[in-house]
Amino acid sequence: MKIIITESKLNKVVLKWLDKEFGNLTKIVKGDKIYYVDQNGLPLFYCYQDLKNKYVFINYDRIWRLLQSIFGMEYEQALEILKVWLEQTYNLRGVTPKLKNHLEQIFGWNRPII
Repeated sequence: MKIIITESKLNKVVLKWLDKEFGNLTKIVKGDKIYYVDQNGLPLFYCYQDLKNKYVFINYDRIWRLLQSIFGMEYEQALEILKVWLEQTYNLRGVTPKLKNHLEQIFGWNRPII
């Protein structure tokens, strides 16, 4: 049996899931960046303090990939839902979620910020 849900219902489910899983991150300012870290100090996303470039760099393995694998979201769908979530949950308005290069993901995301 196949279950069909509308995009708006899927978005509500995903937003609720993001809040449950990642809605209580700690904001850490370090250098020119603002990191949002979990209870182990590992970054889930970051942005530059001046927000000139309007990007928020997202941890692919811990957030973006899960949206694709668990919820079957395409890149553009994940991008749009993350924009909404970042604005609603962390007051990051007018930003665009972005992935960083593979090497930074391997080495940068696996070390605690604090």
